[in-house]
Amino acid sequence: MAWSRIDDSLHSHPKIMQVGNAATGLFVRLISYAGQHLTDGFVPASVARSYGTPRLLASLCDANLLAKVDPKSNQTSETHPPLQGPGYVIHDYLDYNPSREQVLAERAKNAARQEAFRQRRRGKPIPPDGAGAPSSNGSSNGVTNDTTNGAPSRPDPSRPDRGGTEREDSDRSDERAHEPALSLIPPDWQPGQDDIAAAQNARLTNGQPALTGAQLAEVTRKFVRRQAADRRAATNWGSRWQEWAERERPTPEVQQGTFLVSLDGGATAPPVDPKTAARRAARDDLNAIAAELRAMNGGTTA
Repeated sequence: MAWSRIDDSLHSHPKIMQVGNAATGLFVRLISYAGQHLTDGFVPASVARSYGTPRLLASLCDANLLAKVDPKSNQTSETHPPLQGPGYVIHDYLDYNPSREQVLAERAKNAARQEAFRQRRRGKPIPPDGAGAPSSNGSSNGVTNDTTNGAPSRPDPSRPDRGGTEREDSDRSDERAHEPALSLIPPDWQPGQDDIAAAQNARLTNGQPALTGAQLAEVTRKFVRRQAADRRAATNWGSRWQEWAERERPTPEVQQGTFLVSLDGGATAPPVDPKTAARRAARDDLNAIAAELRAMNGGTTA
């Protein structure tokens, strides 16, 4: 991919004010076509007519923004290589955009630099004077930066030159190679003593009670189950467990030996879970409403 340049004063240029918005949009589109296909400003007549009406093309020619090429002429491009007409040539295209030769030469230089960098990474000797490097790279190879014909005076969308940074990239790659690899949490993972101590201290600092042994086991089971279900990967599960344990609100434990005595002196009953009690109360309410409806209907339901 190559970049096409447009002067930032185009919007108020007298020629643009003369042709209007529709013709200006067509003009910019033709510039984009020439930049993509490296035609040095030439646009085939068939392409131009598919983008805009004859009236708009004529207005651009009248404003000297385009030059119409005679169908019998072979002079259809301002520089090499000449392309066959008929068509249109964008006025002063090469004053603002790099030529085809410049773009291809820059691509070949970038490709040679990338190949030399890869050979250094593989420990192979680099041929002198770029021998063995590709002489041309007409198609895009993902390295199409710096396709310029001189330093622009205004911001340019082209990527900045990264010459001399291959060593930095290599150093960063070596650092990443020594970093611990990400992995899924093992099913039997357990926190270390340092992790437990850090989590307990954090809870006490935040005014929360420390977790008991049973609560720690419950927290760890929930943590491992959630991380495994979400397929999360990490290099240090201990630090993540600490954050989990700091925020955890475990279910209060029922101490052994605790029992309940009914007010009428009856037998003891086990504690009832609050959610279970709420469901039972709602069920009793529904049963009572159904009984009232049956009574209103003479003992039958509709």
